[in-house]
Amino acid sequence: MSRPRPGSAQLASQSGAGRPDRRPGAAPGLLALGYLLFTAAGAMTAAVEVLLVPSRLGQTLIPLAPALAVLSNIALPLISRGLTGTRASALPPYLGWLAATLVLAGARPEGDVLLPAGDAAYISYSLLVLGTLAGAITVALANRSVRVPGSVRRGRAGSGSDGAR
Repeated sequence: MSRPRPGSAQLASQSGAGRPDRRPGAAPGLLALGYLLFTAAGAMTAAVEVLLVPSRLGQTLIPLAPALAVLSNIALPLISRGLTGTRASALPPYLGWLAATLVLAGARPEGDVLLPAGDAAYISYSLLVLGTLAGAITVALANRSVRVPGSVRRGRAGSGSDGAR
């Protein structure tokens, strides 16, 4: 004799169909803390990258900051998306990076500038452009629903009528 199949309400609750955007069991408070931590991580990487713009080895400028901006704006949103399991979680690290970079790019009231425009202008601009593009593309791709070829879908296959006509 065959086992009875669970009802559609039980099946929906088992597969997490009511919460397609979040892992089952993720507490909202813990999720908000994760968003806050990843926003702070994005802002801290931006601060380090902006401070590394005028890096020199002897008299030669080293474009280390743009490379780090690209790496951090790819890695942080993907790590955040992977750890929290929500589609929106790729955005906080990028927004933290973008806000901190724009704040640090402006001139201080004393006239100090952290992103110089002289001989290091190409590093300053490439930090802004490449970091922004890398983050925007990563967030856009992380928020897409990607189906892996050959993956098995959860739930029952078929029409759901169990053979009834």
